[in-house]
Amino acid sequence: MAQDRDQDHQITAKINQSLISTPYDCTSLTRLSGGTANFVYRGILQRPLDDGTKTVIIKHAEEFLASAKDFKLTADRCVEQVIEELILNALKNLPFHTNESSIVKTPYLYHFDLATHTQILEDLPAAQDLKSYIIDHGHEFPEALARSIGRGLGEWLCAFHAWTEDEDAQGELKNRMCADRFMAELKFSVNYNNLVKAVGKFPDMLEESRDVFEKVRGMAKEEIGKSHGNGFGLIHGDFWTGNVLIQSTVLDHQQQFNPTPILFITDWELSQCGAQSLDLGQIIAELYMLKHFKNLDAGTWVIQDFIEGYRPALNVDMAFRTAIHVGVHLVAWGSSVQGWGTEEQIEDVVSVGKDYVVKGWERDQAWFKKSPLRCLFSDEL
Repeated sequence: MAQDRDQDHQITAKINQSLISTPYDCTSLTRLSGGTANFVYRGILQRPLDDGTKTVIIKHAEEFLASAKDFKLTADRCVEQVIEELILNALKNLPFHTNESSIVKTPYLYHFDLATHTQILEDLPAAQDLKSYIIDHGHEFPEALARSIGRGLGEWLCAFHAWTEDEDAQGELKNRMCADRFMAELKFSVNYNNLVKAVGKFPDMLEESRDVFEKVRGMAKEEIGKSHGNGFGLIHGDFWTGNVLIQSTVLDHQQQFNPTPILFITDWELSQCGAQSLDLGQIIAELYMLKHFKNLDAGTWVIQDFIEGYRPALNVDMAFRTAIHVGVHLVAWGSSVQGWGTEEQIEDVVSVGKDYVVKGWERDQAWFKKSPLRCLFSDEL
């Protein structure tokens, strides 16, 4: 414990020293929870910025995981931060998305120091990740708020994917991002290699689907780094409820939401070129697990309006590809997250995931229209 405190003190001292001669010099740094790979702090500025900003978020990387110092990271670590700097700077040109019920945006990147692996980002006061926020409010989570969040996220993701397809404006960005395949290959491995490996963990349930799983893995491997064509381009790469921040003050004590919810889309280190359905499938799967493991209807409500928000860009090919990735995520991740559910619940989520992968591969639209993913397959597709 004392060693951890000493380490934290050394890191904060390093950060403070690097910021002394910048507008982001801080009077104090407070470590924030939730950082797995990076050390994340809220800093109180010595002097407010010209726009009145008094606090910032400081994201700092070391050569080891913030959550496990014995887990050493490779030289590719600095590549991740350069990727995130590239995309965050480019996203300054993407207008934040607002509708009558939500505001969705990316945090503004004020400053990046490659030498110290330190980013200074816009703060969202009293922020909490969406997954924790829904769980904390449990069965009292208002349906109207859940649907507002879902619609806003779907419309924002639709706008982001469309923005990346503008070759005149974003062509150079896509070329630079797609030249590095490390993140895309990492995402492929932890999802699609683990899909096939899951057959060994659940042979009675999954052995009959091995052939389809291997074909799906082959398809996903061919998609790595693909940047052109319908349904492909620059994607977030880690789009899930843990990387969506919401102000915890949006609900009052009577569970009524008064201010318009502001949502921040964070953690762009895995941004890459590939199937846009990967962004859709990951967040849908995570929301589905809130219903499956915690019986929280908010997960279902967010899914339904998220899909409606993305609907203008959705076609039948993307719908099937999204369903496949939902299934892959349920099998690969739903079976491995500790403390989420009983053994029976885990086996059930793996079974559901298997069905989504197989039926998605078979393009069985009639089956999906009777499933929890029926909202993906509207009559217009």
